[in-house]
Amino acid sequence: MIVLSADPSLIDLLRDSLAGSHRVWRADDIAHAADLMVAAGNAVFMVDASLADHDTHDLVTQIHKQFPELAIIVAGRREDEALLAPLVSSGAIFRFLHKPASAERIRNFVDATQRRANPPADLPAAAPRTVPATGTTGTHLALDPTHVDLPKLELPKFRLDPAVVRRWSRRSLLLVPVILAVWGLAEWKPWDRAAGPATDDAPEPAAIADAGQDARVQKLLDLAAVALSQGRLIEPAEDNALELYRAVLARDPGNRVAQRGIDSVADELLVQAERALMEQDLARLAGAVDAARSARPEHPRLEFFALQLQRERERQGLAPAARPGAATAAPPYTTAGAAQAPAAEDAAARVQSLVQLTNDRIRSNRLVGGNDSAHAHLLSARRLDAKDAGVQQATLTLSALLQKNAALATREGRLDEASNWLTQASALGVDTQEIAALRAGVETARAGNVRAERAKLLVLANQRIVQGSLVDPAGDSARHYIDLIRSADPAFDGLADTSSLFATRALTDARGLVAAGNAERAEVLLRAAADTGAPAAEVAAVTAEIAALRSARRPPARPSQVIADSTLRRTRFVAPTYPQRALDRNLEGFVTLEFTLAADGTTRDVVVKAAEPAGIFDRAAVNAVERWRYEPYTIDGAPVEPRVSTQLRFVIKE
Repeated sequence: MIVLSADPSLIDLLRDSLAGSHRVWRADDIAHAADLMVAAGNAVFMVDASLADHDTHDLVTQIHKQFPELAIIVAGRREDEALLAPLVSSGAIFRFLHKPASAERIRNFVDATQRRANPPADLPAAAPRTVPATGTTGTHLALDPTHVDLPKLELPKFRLDPAVVRRWSRRSLLLVPVILAVWGLAEWKPWDRAAGPATDDAPEPAAIADAGQDARVQKLLDLAAVALSQGRLIEPAEDNALELYRAVLARDPGNRVAQRGIDSVADELLVQAERALMEQDLARLAGAVDAARSARPEHPRLEFFALQLQRERERQGLAPAARPGAATAAPPYTTAGAAQAPAAEDAAARVQSLVQLTNDRIRSNRLVGGNDSAHAHLLSARRLDAKDAGVQQATLTLSALLQKNAALATREGRLDEASNWLTQASALGVDTQEIAALRAGVETARAGNVRAERAKLLVLANQRIVQGSLVDPAGDSARHYIDLIRSADPAFDGLADTSSLFATRALTDARGLVAAGNAERAEVLLRAAADTGAPAAEVAAVTAEIAALRSARRPPARPSQVIADSTLRRTRFVAPTYPQRALDRNLEGFVTLEFTLAADGTTRDVVVKAAEPAGIFDRAAVNAVERWRYEPYTIDGAPVEPRVSTQLRFVIKE
């Protein structure tokens, strides 16, 4: 399941609902989602219609065109569903999920995609067809890869004698008057005039409208798709998915969209039957089975639920009456002890049903998660009869699969997932030693991962010290990585040496900044050095130097007007990074900024004065200007800190 959404509650619900049966991958943007689709091979794509950075209709159309076999689920509101109804009816959107959604409905939708991807194997294969290629003579586009073009038919060639042709041409001129006379009689029709006035013409048969182009068919398909997505499968009358799809087939018997819609209705009805069977709701089970039989009498799972319905009716004493003329059997149980036999048979049938459900879920890889998983059905069966042979065999099978998934997740570094697999396996109470060994492996891997992560942070801290990135940028500086390690493990090997190296470099850079007259920046580095354990005497010495600089330095003059960037000499230029979302949307624009040019040539107090479009390029422009450097600005030899104006344009080069 690949999810394109910024809604954390939806993503968490998906992961909880599909845990143990499907992996959920969150995509950052549509390009990332496309990469994940290619990597997954067989996936389900869910897109949140509430995202503001794309048009859901165009996005789904583009994805469906690129991945025609991909099952696409859209999550959104009622108004989103109305706008996307044509895509639902055409099959581009497989299901529309209303927000807020339930875990049960999510599982039903995802399971329906698997059934669509794996149709019954006994369906007849479509015969290969060929379509003439437009603008091409004698060639065909084969719809079947096994099609072989037949050789062209060569017609026999005849040679005509020119003398014979001229002779017969002269003779045919004699027939022209005869032909004209016959044509005149045919047009005049004197025999009709002699017979009297003609009777009324019989009404011509009405032209049969092309059902595929019938606007009524398209409207019915849209209404049916909305009804299906809202769960109106067979009710209310005349406004449910089944009746609407049947109305389409009445006008267009070969409509594939309607046929697929009826298949979806039957699938949903059998899901409801499954729920009713688990909850022992006989009336709802009977209604769902009858409705599914009406929708798709040949559905492969219908026979199983019909059998379960019959057993439940017999158990509750609601079995159909015997056929007329059949012999009346004597009551099979006549003693008080034997009166308990029907209950025992009912329990055995219930256990058998739960075991079958368990095995079905194992085959569909729905091992854990929710009340409709192999794990849940097996625990119910074990509560009824833990010694049943089918229950014991299913327990061993499921336990082995859970352990296998845990081992695989451990090898791939998905330790939280591995721990969850082992927790589910422990509940089955078998293979305890193997599970304990796997759990120890998870903890060992977790500890190794923690140590490896801290070692990586230490390496990054040392690299930033060498690069001079002591406190900036805030999330990728030496100070940042040292603080992360210290908060997790103050005694981590190598942390003390790195902290000492950081303090020495920070004190050195602070003294250099004091010499350059930048007391503010020197004070920032001095505080960082003191926090990481710099000697107190050296910290005090640099503090005194900063105080002396501030007392001797008079506030620099500031020009009364903002000067243009073009009047200054820039010594360092950093190009802004073009925002990815602007590239994806093919946006161009500009940003006008003002900043203060400090006495040491750095920039500070950068603000955006104007931007078009607003909010798209602002951050990229500010980040770039903050890293520019200039020659100091002076007036009569005295340093001045003017306000400077500049403008950055963002243009996509062809």
